[in-house]
Amino acid sequence: MTQAQTSVPLLDTATAWIDELPDGLLVCAPDGRISLLNQRLADMTGYAREALQGEPLDRLVPPDVRGRHADLRARFVHEGRTRPMGPGLDLRLVRRDGSLLPVEISLAPISVGEAGASPGVVAIVRDVSERLRAAQTLRTAQDLLTLAQERERIARDLHDTVLQRLFGLGMELQATAMRAEPAVGERLERAVDEIDRIIREIRTAVFTLGSAGRDGSLGQELGTLVAQSTRVLGWTPRLRMDGPVESSITPEIRVELMASLREALGNVARHANGTEAEIEITADDRIVMRVVDNGRGIAADVDVTAGNGLRNMAERARLLGGDCVVGPRPVRGTELTWWVPIPR
Repeated sequence: MTQAQTSVPLLDTATAWIDELPDGLLVCAPDGRISLLNQRLADMTGYAREALQGEPLDRLVPPDVRGRHADLRARFVHEGRTRPMGPGLDLRLVRRDGSLLPVEISLAPISVGEAGASPGVVAIVRDVSERLRAAQTLRTAQDLLTLAQERERIARDLHDTVLQRLFGLGMELQATAMRAEPAVGERLERAVDEIDRIIREIRTAVFTLGSAGRDGSLGQELGTLVAQSTRVLGWTPRLRMDGPVESSITPEIRVELMASLREALGNVARHANGTEAEIEITADDRIVMRVVDNGRGIAADVDVTAGNGLRNMAERARLLGGDCVVGPRPVRGTELTWWVPIPR
């Protein structure tokens, strides 16, 4: 008997303390049969405790390793060294219903019966299925986080590069249309409308990817649009935001608001002949955008829905349950009010 082997009594002298163990315990006799097990091991296997008593250990061994299990057990007993429990081995226990339970097993050689009897094996068996499920959940979460980060990077590139270039191109085309002959100007306006549609499609993709919700991005986008309009207007409009605009605006509202603001600034450049404009965006129970200029104003009897720009802005607002109105200011200039309700 090696130093690692210890003598244990026969089954009929086993005490009830083994049933208090949190892990399964099993003693395998020299002939490969189960001579002792605790209730925890029986519960893990799905068998009644008495059904396993005296049965071959191979009943609990997966079929793919059953043929060489006796040799492995004999080699372990011959070496006479305790094998501690730990990860690294893919071990399974066959349950009564045929399912495989992932386990970790610690082994120690013992002598079964009177001193000097043939050596057997005592095994401590731990159910690790919950731990493996938790590890898989963690790996899945990490994969999803990596995917989300990559989607965010793609969305950021679309938002910060492609969209801003399209906004700038639209403003430049509007400026060119102001100086072009009517037929050419009409074609340029159609090109601007097409750019609007492309922007809306890209913005939808951006929001689907999960971007444009990062801190300050709405203010940055508004600031970029105002800066781009300066090249067309020849002066810089003032921008003011009041209330929880950033936190209240939804992706759908933001798409329509940005397109409508660009349209409104284009109208100021084409028709107002002014030197100042103010953009005010507020949020309470709705998002309201006001664009006020000091230009020549608009006549009270003018049909403001006759032009494509104003009609498009109104349609964008109505699509979200809001509206858009425009009219002359009391002294000089034009005031446009565009609003949509905030979804609850």
